[in-house]
Amino acid sequence: MPDIISIPQGNLDRSYSERLLETYLLKFDRQATRRAYRSDLVDFFGTEDITLEMVLDISFVHVNQYIASLEAGGAKATTIRRRVAAIRGFFDWLEALGAIEKNPAHRQLIRKVKSVRNKDRVLVVLTTEQANQLLHTAAETNLRNHAMMATMLHCVLRRSEVASMDVEHVRLIGKYWILDLPTTKGGADQYVKIPEHVVELIEEHKDHYGIATGPLWRSHARRNPGGRLTPTSIYRIVRDTAVKAGLPDIGAHTLRHTGCTLAIDNGASLQQVQTHARHKQIETTMVYVHQRDRLRDSAADFIRIDDQDRRR
Repeated sequence: MPDIISIPQGNLDRSYSERLLETYLLKFDRQATRRAYRSDLVDFFGTEDITLEMVLDISFVHVNQYIASLEAGGAKATTIRRRVAAIRGFFDWLEALGAIEKNPAHRQLIRKVKSVRNKDRVLVVLTTEQANQLLHTAAETNLRNHAMMATMLHCVLRRSEVASMDVEHVRLIGKYWILDLPTTKGGADQYVKIPEHVVELIEEHKDHYGIATGPLWRSHARRNPGGRLTPTSIYRIVRDTAVKAGLPDIGAHTLRHTGCTLAIDNGASLQQVQTHARHKQIETTMVYVHQRDRLRDSAADFIRIDDQDRRR
């Protein structure tokens, strides 16, 4: 842990000017957040070795040129907004420290980035039949994949949450099984209910692989046998299992979307899904309803033209 930063004459201590990025990332407790901010800032500056001299050379013109290059390269609006937020946050931190006078990524100085309306997002979800097919295929692969994907689907977990699961996080409260989530996107010390049949799969997995404590989901690869599965590995496992099952190209987050959607379709209230998924805003949960209703009751189904009859 580095020493406390001093700010002589309005600038960062020169001993820190060679490791600004690492010092900045200390303010974030979640590894996934640090990883995302590192990636975005390295993309902007072109290096991990961000120095104070480099920072002082950045103007709002450079930020605007960067945004324009992302747009020209076909980057999604969500990606651009995330990277701009990362850049703005980094310069906000430097401004708060007195290292710079003005934030070159201030909203009044940079070009407007296309807004992203959550209710218009297209979420990839599986039907009940497809979800069953995925789990069936996972069961044919190994007990770990089956238990892990069942947990992801029923507990609507993010892959970073799955990767950080320990044996000790699965426990009883009265007659109900829960999964503790000590550190997650929505805040610390959260938990979700785990259905009993999923707990049985987890216990079967533990017994088969001799796992009594520590990481619940472990690597079977020769390079890292017994090591904790990474979020990237979890994504690949889900994707590869879906391919074997003959399903569309999906990622780990598809299981979270699917769990939320199936819960709503089967009668869960929006408030129940919001709590289970740990959404801060009910609007996030509403996205699943908007997409279902938009496709179920579409004007496309009422368009009748003679051409349809001739093609039959």
